[in-house]
Amino acid sequence: MARSVSLALVLVGTMLGTGVGLANAAGPVTVALTPQNNSGESGTATLTESGQKTKVTVAITGAPAGVGQPLHVHKGTCANLDPKPAYGLTTLTGGKSDTTIDVPLSQLQSGGFAINGHKSAQDVKTYVFCGNIPGA
Repeated sequence: MARSVSLALVLVGTMLGTGVGLANAAGPVTVALTPQNNSGESGTATLTESGQKTKVTVAITGAPAGVGQPLHVHKGTCANLDPKPAYGLTTLTGGKSDTTIDVPLSQLQSGGFAINGHKSAQDVKTYVFCGNIPGA
């Protein structure tokens, strides 16, 4: 019995050392968010893998005080966005937003997606910043 436990511990230790059999989390991905429509708003979105989900943390400078700004992940690129959002993000408030969406980071990096922000809930047709999610 002691020999079986020892062998099991050696195997687990070997797997830990090599990463074999373990899910390797992708490092965080940073998306540069650049101004659109002369908004003066820019910043970053940090995408962090969390199992089969992705945490999206957005930080923007130049955002208007007291105005909630809708955020989305869209299919396409900033130059050619699908107008229908693929994933909703928590409304940007005070230049900040944190959301965990139900999609793996690898899918966002392989499917041609972009993150964009809207001027306000009343003016969602005006995009104020955008950034393309880079491929893996």
